[in-house]
Formats: sequence, C-alpha cells, structure tokens
Amino acid sequence: ATLGDYYLYPLKERTTIAHAQTKQVSFLDVQKVPARKAYQYNVGWLASTDQAQSAKSVIKFSSSRNGGLGDALPAGTVRFYMRDKKGDPQFIGESRIGHTPMGSALALATGDAFDVKVKSTVEKRERLSANKWRTTMRYTLTNARAQNVTVDLVQSGLEWGWSDTRIVSESLKSTRVNANATEWNVPVPANGEASVTAIFETRY
Repeated sequence: ATLGDYYLYPLKERTTIAHAQTKQVSFLDVQKVPARKAYQYNVGWLASTDQAQSAKSVIKFSSSRNGGLGDALPAGTVRFYMRDKKGDPQFIGESRIGHTPMGSALALATGDAFDVKVKSTVEKRERLSANKWRTTMRYTLTNARAQNVTVDLVQSGLEWGWSDTRIVSESLKSTRVNANATEWNVPVPANGEASVTAIFETRY
C-alpha cells in the first residue's frame, strides 16, 4: 500500500522502537517458494564485445500470490544462502532491488559465472530507407563447465524514444519479455559452445 509518496509494509506483529533506534523485525516468512538457479546475460542494443563476458549466476522467482512470495517487497538488499553438505547455511551472494509489486518476476544476480561466457557481435547494419534499419546480431556462448548449462540470453533496447524494433529472423525461437527486451533460452554443451543469430528491423 502507499501513503502519498511513501510505501507501507504492514507488520503481522506489534513492535516498538525507541527514538533514533535501528531495529530488525521479521517482515515475510515464506517456506518452499519455487525458485531456480540460472545463468543470464543481458546485451545492450548494438553492443559488440571484443572479449567474451561472464554471464551472471542468478536466482529466478516470483513475488506473485500463487506460486511465489505472495507479497510486495520493499527496496533493499536480498541475500542468498545455500546449505552445505553439513546442512549449515553459506552466504552465496546478494542483490539490491527497488520497491517490487506483488506479481513481479525477479532475476537476482548472486555473482559472475566465470566459466560461462557470452560474446555479442554486430555482424551487419544496413539502412533500408530513411527511417528503417536492419541489424544482424551474432551471440557466441561458451561453457567451460563439465555439465550442460542453459543461458537465458536477453537482448534489450528494442524500444526507445520513437523507435520500434522487431525480429524478422532468428536461429532459435525467442520470447518477448516486454516491449524493450526479448530472451533466448540457449542450451550450451559441457566444455562446448553454441551460437544464436538474429536479424532485427528498426523503424524510427
């Protein structure tokens, strides 16, 4: 809920706080929320990289009422822990979030995956008319791990200002995440590589 420009996060139990005191209170206690560990790499529009860059190791989950946390989240730092072989929780990373409404899909990075890398290349850029361009992109993904991985490859920058960009050809079917981005789920074999090509047309 909001009150003017403020966000309200009601607490389930009564608490007191002294003047100028800082106090940590329980806000959300949810068990067995579905989540998945993934590798993700975000490519900016017309981004070519000289060297392959590390993908991010991310945790993906939802704040929806069904199948998620079931509440909005305040801005702050989310810390992730994983139990080791002894069952003790070990810190694996943290990520900052803004105020997040219930029903949001979150992909929070816990660190860089140095053995999973992506190189993006603008292979061709053609002007088709006064207000239309065609761009050919190639994405090369490498995996130095001993296990197969899937990389969630996100191309952003598809809508900005007065422009509108659509895919006219792609080697792997993508899913439009929102007006500004599309995503490929790219399988990359163990100790191997994979590539994705896509042709975009942009109208200004």
